[in-house]
Amino acid sequence: MDRELLLEIGCEELPASWLPPLTNQIGDIVRAQLEAHRLPAETPVETFSTPRRLTVRISRVPERQTDFEELVNGPPVSAGFKPDGTPTPAATGFAAKQGVDVSALERIETPKGVYLAFRRRQRGKAAVDVLPSVLDGTLRALTFPKLMRWDATLDDGRGDLLFGRPIRWLLFVYGGRVVPFTIMRSAAAQTGQVQEVTTGAVTYGHRFLTTSGRAGRAIKVRTFDDYRARLLENFVMLDRSERHNKIARELDAKAQRLKGRVSRAVHSDAGLLHEVPDLVEYPSVIAGTFASEFTDVLPDEVLTTTLIHHQHYFPVEGEDGKLKPAFLAVINTEPDNERSIARNAERVVTARLRDALFFWESDRKTPLESRIERLSTLLFHKQLGTYKEKAERIEKLAAWIATDAFGADEATAKHAATAARLAKADLTTDMVREFTELQGTMGGIYA
Repeated sequence: MDRELLLEIGCEELPASWLPPLTNQIGDIVRAQLEAHRLPAETPVETFSTPRRLTVRISRVPERQTDFEELVNGPPVSAGFKPDGTPTPAATGFAAKQGVDVSALERIETPKGVYLAFRRRQRGKAAVDVLPSVLDGTLRALTFPKLMRWDATLDDGRGDLLFGRPIRWLLFVYGGRVVPFTIMRSAAAQTGQVQEVTTGAVTYGHRFLTTSGRAGRAIKVRTFDDYRARLLENFVMLDRSERHNKIARELDAKAQRLKGRVSRAVHSDAGLLHEVPDLVEYPSVIAGTFASEFTDVLPDEVLTTTLIHHQHYFPVEGEDGKLKPAFLAVINTEPDNERSIARNAERVVTARLRDALFFWESDRKTPLESRIERLSTLLFHKQLGTYKEKAERIEKLAAWIATDAFGADEATAKHAATAARLAKADLTTDMVREFTELQGTMGGIYA
């Protein structure tokens, strides 16, 4: 505990796609800042994250900076002393500038000859006096896909502090004691609601769940072990891998109750299982269903796209590989009122699938071939023309490749040209306009 450093940046919810790179980035930045301030970490830097916090823990950081030593070069010895050894103004002036007597100067060999020099030594400061600068540098160095102005600034003369989301609290503890630091309200702040953020030995649990009857209360901590345990008591699983494993276990268990398994479409599109742990702090899984008419009529690609990409839900399939009229959803709460939550999710899914069914039935009234002309209304590139012109170029190229490159017969080359001509036609369908992930896929289905 004596030399443990614990930093938590608590903020408004960060997008899930930002968290993995930010988690790696903050560890690298804190390590680099410590080294730059002559406080190199003596143990590995551990990083953690949830949608509302970025955390760094180092079990041992030096109590003091390493001493600083710098060799300052002065004038040549030949210019610093007279033939009789008396110091010249050049030598006395250099010594005075360094705050020492001429006798404290050294003589060093250089490629240009022998020069006077002074070895300046500076004793390292206590870590608690240096760590505020480490945090300042860390906050300034973090990069985000998009930055926000939130009427905050630091006492470093570098203007407003831009950040991915507004910072709401700072836990910054070294050796069990708070390291003082303040994010100040900028002079340009237009509202009194913007408050200073001062470091403390407190964190905050789940936004809604609590064991004390009041969510969002401050939780006092002094060590990482205490911090981690208290967060779990307040419904925050700090370790991303623990959230991931809990989700995976509950998905399998819920799918088995539905006499199925998580759809293989999820595994072929592994992004969903990778994403959901970064959407929640205390994950649970609920099951929902929808009318079987959707699985009877709609293509699997439409069903899985609706559930995976638009709702972040997991489709369920039977042992035969066919989709079941059911889904699994990861929620950020305990499933005490599971049925109520599931009903709300079912209403949303049903509405989305009704839209998809309408688009499916509407699109099939118009043959794909007749949609090619509509591509002339879609600009591909201002210097390359419309999508219709692009399709015509692809058609010619496909026919040439089939015959000249692969030696295909005339019938095969004709099929290749037709497929190329229709390749972009689904861009004009209602389904693709609503579910853009299906472009190219729907063309194959409608054809």
